[in-house]
Amino acid sequence: MEEKFDVFFNSYNSKLKEYYLKFNSRKRKICLVYCALLLLFVFIYWIAVMNFKLIFSNYLGYLILGVIIIAILVFLAIILNLKREIYNINQFVIKDMVQYISGDSNSIYEPNKRICIENIKDMELFNLDNLKYNGNNAISTNYNGNHMNFADMEIYYYKDKIKEEKAYDKDGKEYIKKTVDKVKKYVFDGCYISATLNKKIAEHIYLIPNNFADLIINGTLKDYITYSGEEIQLENIEFSKKYKVYSDDEIQARYILSLSLMEKINEIDDILKGKKYIVFKAGRRFVICLEGFKIENLRKISLPFNYNSSKLKENLKYIFENLNKLFEIYNILELGNDIYVDKT
Repeated sequence: MEEKFDVFFNSYNSKLKEYYLKFNSRKRKICLVYCALLLLFVFIYWIAVMNFKLIFSNYLGYLILGVIIIAILVFLAIILNLKREIYNINQFVIKDMVQYISGDSNSIYEPNKRICIENIKDMELFNLDNLKYNGNNAISTNYNGNHMNFADMEIYYYKDKIKEEKAYDKDGKEYIKKTVDKVKKYVFDGCYISATLNKKIAEHIYLIPNNFADLIINGTLKDYITYSGEEIQLENIEFSKKYKVYSDDEIQARYILSLSLMEKINEIDDILKGKKYIVFKAGRRFVICLEGFKIENLRKISLPFNYNSSKLKENLKYIFENLNKLFEIYNILELGNDIYVDKT
């Protein structure tokens, strides 16, 4: 991986310099504007203090203190604006990295776009009648002849929380005041990952996380998680500890989830640690909903304000390695393998 990143970084240097030249131009404008505002605010404040110097015996102290506070606020405003500029640069960096890793120069990265709600409904995994859906950072690309989509995804609902606090009526008598707050509860918060398959699947195959928490609230989960089919017992013990498998077509499920594929799915945990919902969708789509991994977190990685900073390469490497993990799913599972090809 390190060698792959080094090749990318060396080839990317010229484009990176262009981004930083534009950033430096914006940085100078931002600094000039805020420095001008600083002088203006200091002047106005100085006039105000001088007009009241007869009231304040220590007016010089107020003047110095005020100037310091104004300077600090202006400095913080400059930093926030520069971070916003870097945040925007990250958008182009992520797009360039996706194009490099995928080998698809037409890859699309749209930070403010989410996966189409119809795609989420087609999984028949989350009950959107009872839940809300939101997302951003949609990526669409081709990789080794396979079309892949990635995007941050939130599936959630609001729960009423009763808050009690002491209050007093107009006569001064104490009573307990109750208010209802809306608390956001996540059913899923992470990344949606999908790819095309060579094999046409007749019925959905669901791989649902098999953990203690899910077992406890299984009755409640059915209001939010709507997977269907009979539970299928498979031979891989390690795999069965992690996932429960459901499908209306047991023969197809056993054919697709061969021992070798179950081993490969187990391997995904080595690079992507979060809890996963996996769906082989009826048709030719494969979907992983991975909790804990968000593209937005990569976009928020703050690149240094200086191109020559030693932190630049380190931060770019972190973004690159994590984006590459999304594509590693394809490689680990061998989604182009003949196992998925319908030979009939």
